[in-house]
Order: sequence, then C-alpha cells, then structure tokens
Amino acid sequence: MLNSRRLELPVRRVLAIDTGSRSLKLLLVESAWGRWRILRQEGLDLSEEGLLSASELATQLLRTLDAWGRPPVALALPQHLSTSQLIDLPPVPDTEANRLIAEEAQKHSGLSESAIIYDSTRVGSLSPGRQHFWVTLCREGDTREQIKRLGLEGVEVCEITTTANALLAAFHVVSPAARRAVLLHAGAQSTVIVLVLEGHAVFATSLPVGGDAFTRALSEQLQCPVETAEELRRTQDYFASPDAAPGLQATVAAWHTELKRQLHEWFSAHRQLAAEVADLEVFVSGGVFAQPGLLAHLNASGGLRFRLWPAPASAAPLAPQPGFEVALGTALQALGHSPQPASLLPPAARAAWQRRQWRQLVELASAGLLVLIALLLIVATAQKLQVIHQKTKLLAKARVGLGQARTNAILADQLLAQYEQIRPVLDRQQQTFATLKTLDLLQQARSNRSLWFVLLADQQSYFTQPLPALGTNQPGSTNPPPPPRFPSLVVTNLFGMVFTNPSPAKAGFIAELCIPEEPEGARRTLGQLVNDLKQDPLFAKVDSLSDDLRRPLADPSVILPDRYFALSLDLADTELQRPGPPRRRPSSLTNAPTRPPPRLSKFIFEDADAPNPTTSP
Repeated sequence: MLNSRRLELPVRRVLAIDTGSRSLKLLLVESAWGRWRILRQEGLDLSEEGLLSASELATQLLRTLDAWGRPPVALALPQHLSTSQLIDLPPVPDTEANRLIAEEAQKHSGLSESAIIYDSTRVGSLSPGRQHFWVTLCREGDTREQIKRLGLEGVEVCEITTTANALLAAFHVVSPAARRAVLLHAGAQSTVIVLVLEGHAVFATSLPVGGDAFTRALSEQLQCPVETAEELRRTQDYFASPDAAPGLQATVAAWHTELKRQLHEWFSAHRQLAAEVADLEVFVSGGVFAQPGLLAHLNASGGLRFRLWPAPASAAPLAPQPGFEVALGTALQALGHSPQPASLLPPAARAAWQRRQWRQLVELASAGLLVLIALLLIVATAQKLQVIHQKTKLLAKARVGLGQARTNAILADQLLAQYEQIRPVLDRQQQTFATLKTLDLLQQARSNRSLWFVLLADQQSYFTQPLPALGTNQPGSTNPPPPPRFPSLVVTNLFGMVFTNPSPAKAGFIAELCIPEEPEGARRTLGQLVNDLKQDPLFAKVDSLSDDLRRPLADPSVILPDRYFALSLDLADTELQRPGPPRRRPSSLTNAPTRPPPRLSKFIFEDADAPNPTTSP
C-alpha cells in the first residue's frame, strides 16, 4: 500500500522507540508549527534492568508511556526484518508505476499480497530517461510481532519504519548538504548500511555482525567471561599493535571486508549511477564505535574514510545523545519531516491512526472556530460599546444643544418683541424717506417736460377711498369713462370661512398728472417718464394705473379730462416692510396694541405754469 502524505497538525508529539536486542532507545520529540524540540530521552538496557521477558519489557515500557503522557508511538523496525531497494522504471504514468512496483514487491518477497506491507517514494532522477523509486517492504506478521513484543497493542502506533530510513532522516537534519555518503549503524547483533547518492538513499542492507561478535572474539582471545570482555573492549585499545588481540582484529577485518564487498557489488550492478566506491565518507553511529582505537584502525585499513556521526550545533533543538540517531530519524518521519519516508504501518493501525488524525483535525477546527467566534464576539461587543459611547456623547451634546436652542428661542422672542416695538418708528422713517425721495424724483421729472402733477398719495390711503358713484349725466370727455369696478367678492364655504378679494394697495404711491400734448406725444412723454422712474432703485415697479382703480381725489380745476393719467409707483421691498417671521410671541406681547391704520396722505401740486382747466387750451 502506498503511503499518502498525512495532514500535519500544528502541534504534535511522538515517542520514537529504537528496538534492539539488548537495549531500547526512547525519544520524545515535539513539532510545534514546524519547529522541532526534544522533550525527553531515555535508554533502557534490557540486561541491566533484567527485562528479558516480554511481559517485563511491556510493563516497564507502559509505565514509561504513562509517565510521559501516553503520546503516539513510532517504531524503528530492525533492518534485517525488511527489504529496501531502488527500482528503476521507464517514464510511465503514476498508476502504471504503482502497478509495476506492486509486482516487483511480490516478486522479491515471495509472499502473498495480504501478508506484505510496502511503501515507495519517488527518488530524484539519477539517470536520464528513467525514473527511480525507493521501495521498502516487510512481512505484516513481523510488524505485529514487534508490537506484541513491546506490549503496545492498546497504544496508538502512528508510524513504523526501518532503521535505514530512520538513519537517512536523521542524517538529513545534521548534514543536509551532503550528496555522497555511507551511513553505518552498528548495534549489538547487526550492522546497518545505507548508501546515499545525490542526497537520496539508493541501497540499504544489514550485516549479521555487531558489537557482540567483537566481544566474543575478545573473550575467546583473553579466555575471560563475556561481561569482562565487553568492559575491556569499551575501555582499552586493542589495535595499537598487531599482537595485542589478533582474534578481535581478525573479526574487525572480516567485518570491514564484508562492508566493502557489499558496496562494490552494488556499484558494479549500477555503473550507470556511480562508478567508484572511492572517496566515500562513512558516517558511523552506535556504541560499537566508542571502542578506543577502532576508527583509527579502520581508516588505516584503506578503501573507506570513517567518521563519527556529525554533531549538530550545541544550541540546536535536535541534538540527542550519541546512540539516539535511529530514534531521532524515526520521530522525524512520524512528524512528516523525512526526505524519503517509508511507512510499514499495518493497514488496521494505519486506519486507526488516520481516524485519530481526522478527529484531531475536527477538534482543532472546532477549537479554532470557537476562538474565531469569541474574537468576533469581542470585536462586535467592543464596536457596540463604542457605538453606545458615541451615542451617549451625542445625546449629551443634543441635550446641551436643545437647552441652547431653547435659550436662543427665548432670547430671539425677546429681541423680536423689542424689535416689534421700534419697527413702526423705523417703518415711518422709511416711509418719510421714500416720500421725500419720490417728491424729489417727480420734481426732477418735470424738468424740460410740459406736464404737471395734480396728486400724490400713498397707495394705502388712496385705495381706502370709495369709488365714484356712477350717474346718468356724465361730463363730456374725449376719453371714455372708466368702467365700473366690480365690488369685492365675498365667498363663504361650507365650514363658515369667508374669502374676499385682496386689496390692490402695496407699499408705494399713486401719482396723477396731466400732459397737455397731442395723444401720441402725451403717450410718448408718459413712456419716457415711466422709464426714467424705473431706473431708480427706490421703485420695484412703475406702471400706469388702470382706470377702474382710480379714485376721484384730485381737484377738478387742475385736470384736463382728456390729458389725465395715473401712475402706480411700487416701492422696492425692504426689511422694515416685511412682517416678522411667525414665531411664538412672548406672553408679555399677547396684549400689545395693534398698529393704527395708515393715515391719508394727499399732496396737491399746483403749478403756476399749468393752464386753467376752465379755459380752453
């Protein structure tokens, strides 16, 4: 089954377990928003602790899990229980590549499909025109047996990988720029070899020789117990002279020869990828290489250059103790930070872990939604409080403004009342000025014209006089008599409201004059007079007065009946003439006396040059 990349949660913890025949390496790693951190690490020596039975090992391991918060577990499967190889395929679609990989896995395993767990990862192009896949497979029964041996049936197992893939993940962290290298991890009973080309693992195998073989060779050489030989091997250098421990040196030489043979055979079979084994650096890990003088002896043998595992910076968050390299790589793959992952998790455990991940995602999304809703509620509440605060301030301003408006209204009423008391005086002054100015303009209009004014009256006084009564015997005249003026129309509606015709009186004067000229010349002179008076801003309108509005107020002795004209002089509107705005009058002015009606003002012009109307012209 091909492993699809899992969704990574923002914060995850995993307990990586490196299973060995004589010790267990436990490493608790946390990935928080893409940043890794080692929380705890512990090594269990099975021989020293006396945990040789499966039940004792499971009890101790579960006790440690409970103390560490029961995080998900990731296992590193021993390399000899799995097979990892590089498969070369032609450029085909992914579906066809998956089918070919499945057939290749079945051919190399020799087992039925139901008993196989395999995974593949596409490797960068190592040769033109081909595509390569890193395929790792194992028997499902081996993974279940490993889980049962550790007593992890009731524990969430999130990942199972091989020692080779774990070494590659750990090496990529400490030396990401390395392109060609050999990773070597020697345990008690086996040695894992991983060949890295162009930053990818291309070959992995396991040699059944480890630290126990070196200890047994030294024990036989010194004729001492295995425990004593193990202690001596870790503290003394047996490679300084050829005759110091010939048995141990022979065993190391055989192990070194087998290592070079494995690499030479692979390079011989893949000459299109790489030509030589030379100049390869071998990065070693494991307690075996802590033996004094071993690395110097191997480098002196030639062929390969052996170096200790690269140490990260002292302040690096991923700097475990020596010997925890496989556990670190296992944790990194479980957290989704392996450049070439290979997951051998059984289908049932894989489905359970995926369900747990989806449940965590739903819980995380729910928590994020709750946080978002809380933030929205906080923001909305803050906005509402701000709006309430603003409205409170506006309400206070409105109340202040309303009080000021009431004060202004009272002051305005008082000012209006005072103004109404003096307005009649100002109005009379304005009328006096208008009257004197009109008299002056009419006096100037007489200059160089053969006319005389017989009457000047303000319109209020003029139109309050009664119309002349119509008789049967009228004096003869060339002009037709004025038509009778219809009386004011009085209308009463259904609601009892009475409407009458408005009075034609306006703010202005009525001027009557005589022009002793021919009719055509009289009309021309009258037009010139009207145009001259219109030029003055004192008047808003100057026009002839219709005959039906005339009043017989002039002295008949100064009138030429057929040369008799009347002008309506409407004054320009002024503030004093306008009535005040309709405002609530103060109570002190409710009983104010009303304005007396306008008095009749009549001005009779007598001109010494005017002809006597009793004589003929």
